[in-house]
Amino acid sequence: MANIMLKQIVNIELLLDMLKSGNRTELRAVLNEEQAYDIAQCLADMKPDDRNACFRLLDIANAGTVLSELDSNIQSEILANLNNIFLIPIVSKMSPDDAVDLLNSLPSKQVTEIINQISDLHIKENIEELLNFDKHTAGGIMSTSFFALDQMMTVGSALTYLKQSYRKLEDEIYDIYVIDSSNKLVGWITVKELFMADESSIIANIMDKEVVSVLTSVDQEEAAQIMSRYDFLTLPVVDENGCLRGIITADDAFDVLQEEATEDLFQSQGISQAKGETDKALKLSVRKAFKARLPWLLITAVIETGSASIINHFDSVIQQTVVAASFMPLLSGVTGSVATQSTCIVIRGVNVNELSSKAALKNIFHELRVGMLLGICCGIFASIVSYSFHNGYNNLGLIVGSSLFLTMTVGVFIGTVMPLIFGKLGIDPAHASGPFITSLLDVCTMTIYLTIVHTFIHCIA
Repeated sequence: MANIMLKQIVNIELLLDMLKSGNRTELRAVLNEEQAYDIAQCLADMKPDDRNACFRLLDIANAGTVLSELDSNIQSEILANLNNIFLIPIVSKMSPDDAVDLLNSLPSKQVTEIINQISDLHIKENIEELLNFDKHTAGGIMSTSFFALDQMMTVGSALTYLKQSYRKLEDEIYDIYVIDSSNKLVGWITVKELFMADESSIIANIMDKEVVSVLTSVDQEEAAQIMSRYDFLTLPVVDENGCLRGIITADDAFDVLQEEATEDLFQSQGISQAKGETDKALKLSVRKAFKARLPWLLITAVIETGSASIINHFDSVIQQTVVAASFMPLLSGVTGSVATQSTCIVIRGVNVNELSSKAALKNIFHELRVGMLLGICCGIFASIVSYSFHNGYNNLGLIVGSSLFLTMTVGVFIGTVMPLIFGKLGIDPAHASGPFITSLLDVCTMTIYLTIVHTFIHCIA
């Protein structure tokens, strides 16, 4: 890792030295010889003026590849300094799915102007097709660069077609999909199987008819999870009629899963970030950052008002047994932690949108059993602590330990049920964790503990 970082620093210094010395011929050569990802990393660490100057020296084909490796905020900055004369050839050289990602960051009027001036009709049609899909669906992230063979072709004909067409593809392809005369997906075959088969064989006779596919309208996260679950390198995307429209590649699926994981992390901490903009969290204006974080904090404040009301209601009890009140932070902290653990397990372990009622109940009872065992252990620990520090107070340890057992059991129940309820209501389950569930449990914990203390106050010396 140290060598990689050192190489990157040297490259940046080299590029900046060439730029400042006016050695543009050598700078152009270096920029176009390096890997696109490395160039993108260097550009990302430059000042805007230096970055734009270097970007303009990239060849058209390289410029598109480098753009696709940059964060969306830096993309937008570079695009703002380019007019359509530069953008049109760049978009034309990019793969259609990358081109659409780029165009989605531009004003709709400019997008229309660029598309209308693309001379290659095939590229133009592919871009227009992908732009019609929601960018967060399978159709929005799919690639139109794939192989599709007619099921009635012979292996020999398919191999000839493969050799003639392979160089036109943007990515390495290992899975080949099979369609019928109406373009409906009917099977698939690997490149290896195709090369190993007898050339006189008909594709329909050797293909695998069990093919997993998703609709163009399916959410991108669901499609990416299917690929991860079955270790697919590609996943076919079909329309409502079963016709093959494109494929999702493993690198696109990885990007989606990374984006969704980051989005869930933000939501779990009460940050309302727009979908697909998680990479901009540290670059938002103060006003936007304020709006992204305020809503759930206000909800938390409102819920925590309930805790204040509970404590105020039991004010006389607290005054009589101040020593019992000293354990309130312990109960609140442990209960909140165990509930958050359960929420995390549910969110990351199951698809709450597809979970049946029977499976949901099974998960709830499983977590309840775990929560009760954890509650017994932590309750015993709390009792020992109470007896150690306050051995002059009769039964306080038993009250604290019993209360912690009960609050932890309730906490696990709420932590398990809330994301399931959110999922059924169509709300991202990640919202159930973090500030929301912690503040809700504070109210429950204070209510349970102070009620028990009030009921058994006569047992405490």
